Amino acid sequence: MEKNIVLVGFMGSGKTSVGKRLSAVLGRGFTDMDDYIEKKENLTVTEIFAQKGEPYFRALERELCAEFAAGGGRIIATGGGVVKDAENVAALKRGGIIFYLKSTPEQIADNLKYDNTRPLLQTGDKLAKIREMMAQREKYYSGCCDVVIDTAGRSIDETVEKILSCIKEERK
Repeated sequence: MEKNIVLVGFMGSGKTSVGKRLSAVLGRGFTDMDDYIEKKENLTVTEIFAQKGEPYFRALERELCAEFAAGGGRIIATGGGVVKDAENVAALKRGGIIFYLKSTPEQIADNLKYDNTRPLLQTGDKLAKIREMMAQREKYYSGCCDVVIDTAGRSIDETVEKILSCIKEERK
């Protein structure tokens, strides 16, 4: 069974955009975990957080990560907080190669400047909140990944090319 390509990183780091492009280039299925959960629950992530709470959402993420542990060659864009749970990380590692799409707080803020759908960023100073959350999560992202890809200032295609070259190197 072929390994999954798992994309982790802070919200707005390009996981979904890169994942969709990788899917098209490699001819593999693509799953955006947040989108999958939204369809399953028939609620947006924001609505799930508001109506059922963050612990409920994190439990849904955990179930999905367990499904991905078998591998299967999918491209997976995780939610930004999925790596805070060691059980999730272990499942994703069993079935895949984890790529950390790393960016800067400023790039993230720019990427999300028109996005009001992120429940954890509903604050007056979005950049300050991004910096705070990124600082808290950095150890999780860097600690769980097999490869770090710096996406700041890099196009989607450049990021995809970097991931593809890493995959080719691993197969040698």
